[in-house]
Amino acid sequence: MKKIIKIALIVVSVLLLIGIGIYVKLFYIGNKDYSSIVINQVVTGTDKIIIKGEITDSSRAFKDSSYTLVGAELYLSINSVLVSGKYSSGTFEMAIPVNGLDVNNIHLTDDKTTKVIYSK
Repeated sequence: MKKIIKIALIVVSVLLLIGIGIYVKLFYIGNKDYSSIVINQVVTGTDKIIIKGEITDSSRAFKDSSYTLVGAELYLSINSVLVSGKYSSGTFEMAIPVNGLDVNNIHLTDDKTTKVIYSK
């Protein structure tokens, strides 16, 4: 009897850990897939680049973004999560503090592939 209880507790614990991992991945870590991202406006200036857009998938919400400037190429990564109380909107507006006049192309990236969203 004790062996059955130990096995049941181990199985429940493993299932609970898997469930928590899936929850964290979907609602807090998110993903960088850009297939449902639409860029509405790109404004370049001498001190910053402003990018406005939205995520068209209604189940996804904007979480955060990061960028990397490589020469005259700007790589932008947008992270989205499932809609929740904390992250509820798919629209975004970001100001990237780089000289927009020095940037030739802006790419959306998911760390594997890229898509050009702006060219001079």
